[in-house]
This record gives sequence, C-alpha cells and structure tokens, in this order.
Amino acid sequence: MTGTILHLLTRLSEAGDDAILSGDLAAPFFGAAFDRLLAKRIIVEQAPLADWEVCDACECGLPCRPIRKAGDAFRAECPLDRQQDVDLTEADLRVFRISGEALASAMGAAAGFGAAPKLATEKVWRLGDTPSGRAVFLALEPAALTGDGIIVSLRQAAQGSDITILAPQLSAEAARRLDDAGFHLIETLAVLVPASKGLGVAIDVAALAPVPLVPTLRVRRATAEVQWDGRSVILSRQIFPVFERLLEKALSRDQVASQSHVEGTTAREAKDLIRELRDAFKAAGFTDAESKSLIATVRNRGYRLGVPASEVVVEG
Repeated sequence: MTGTILHLLTRLSEAGDDAILSGDLAAPFFGAAFDRLLAKRIIVEQAPLADWEVCDACECGLPCRPIRKAGDAFRAECPLDRQQDVDLTEADLRVFRISGEALASAMGAAAGFGAAPKLATEKVWRLGDTPSGRAVFLALEPAALTGDGIIVSLRQAAQGSDITILAPQLSAEAARRLDDAGFHLIETLAVLVPASKGLGVAIDVAALAPVPLVPTLRVRRATAEVQWDGRSVILSRQIFPVFERLLEKALSRDQVASQSHVEGTTAREAKDLIRELRDAFKAAGFTDAESKSLIATVRNRGYRLGVPASEVVVEG
C-alpha cells in the first residue's frame, strides 16, 4: 500500500461536490487513523449501497443490480449470466462522502498552521501564513482556480502578501495564468509527506516558498558568460545558443520557448539540450533545484527562464 489515506482523499477530492470514497478503496486504511478521520468528519459515512452496476455490455435492461445478502456475505446477481455475479463484503458496501472544508482544516494542521482555514473564495481556502509572511491557499479541485475573478479574489484575500497555492495538477493554460499573476503554484500531493503524528501526513512550510532568485541575471554574449546568484558560468559555444533561445523568449511577450524553438540550434532533442544546459550550471556550483528554477520546464509547452525580463541585463 503506497501513500496515506490523506493522499487518497486529496486525489479523490478533485471531483468536487461528487467526491466519494468507496468501501473497497477505504478498506486497506481501516483502523485507528481512519476512525479519527470519521470523528473529525473529514469523511462522513453514507447509507450502505443497495445496488451495484450492471455487467459490461449486459442486455438485461436493468439500470443496476440489486444487492442480496448471501450468508455472511453479499452478492450482486446478474439475471442473465450467473458467472457474472459479483461477491461482495460488508466493507464493499460502505460509502463515505469527503468534506472539503474538513479536509482543508487537516491540510492546514499538517502544515503547522494553528488557526482554522478561512474560505477565501468559492472552494479555495486560506490555510495560513508562512513565517516569511507568504499567504498559503488550498484548492481541492482544478475548477476552483479557473474562474475569471480568481486572481483578483486571491489578491484581495492575501491583503498584499505574496501568494502560494496548493492545488491539483492544472491545465497548462490555467497554470500559466496564475504564474503570470506572480502566484507560486504547487501540486498538493507533491508536498505531503508521511508523519507519525496527527493524521499521518505533514507539509514542510519551507517547501511552500519558491527558490529565491538574485534580482539580476547578467549575460555577456561576447564571452558566453552568465552571472547569477553571485556566481559566474561560462557556457560552451555549443550550449550557449540554447541559452540564447531562452533569453530571446524571456525578453519577448511569449516567454516560453517551445521544444522546436530550442531544437532550432542543433539537431539534438530539446530535453537533452536542456539537461546539458542545467548540468553546466550545476558544474558551476548551483544545486539541481536552482538550475531547474532558472531553466524552468513549462508543462506541455516547453521551457522558460525563471527570471522576469525586468531583471535581465544583456551585454554585447
């Protein structure tokens, strides 16, 4: 069994108001921790199932199969083919509704925020503030972050603080909108780590802030030199054109360089060129996280420099 029950609930909660935990998925987690979730009403047990889905391609005409007790077990019988009967346990019949508000409270507690989360806008909670003053929001379903007024609403709720959003994986367009607004977006499941206390997970508050960047990225074309974070990198004449492609896009309206745009410097694949470029920065003393924050991957679109155009200085 991988992950925790809160990992599972977080993934299932992406369905929004229809978020349901079935008994067969819940069964491996039954025990004291599961009972605590029930007590805190993070999950709420519903009436047990009274019917079951029909067989695939069945011609019985029934909308569903009734569940009948068979000794100490249960059975969903097919009226046309007994071999298609499904044997069920009592656990299979249990159904639980997931409470978004209570799950948000559990996430806030996992991050060490003392106060209860506040609803910032529909289905988006403000969990609390990091020690550095960054406002942390949680959206359990992608649709909560796609409305026209979401950026304004979150800025008003943050009251001038920098913003981090914990959310499911979003579409490239939705993620780009939030990134362009200056929000730091993190996939919720990526920061949940197992813990021995509480409800079994914790969130490292330090992971909720972006890797800090030095205000200025200085590029000297004549020597293929890049200065960043107090360190200097001399790129080879083979890889510097790749960096120039990213630089060109960083200074334009569309700041993302597509794979084909990166590959225009050579016949090699973009992923290999980007890896070699990042390796050059790591060889100069940057960490893997720092190199990936400067040479950032934009899911399903390409790559971009992680520095705003206003903070880039280019010399001949």
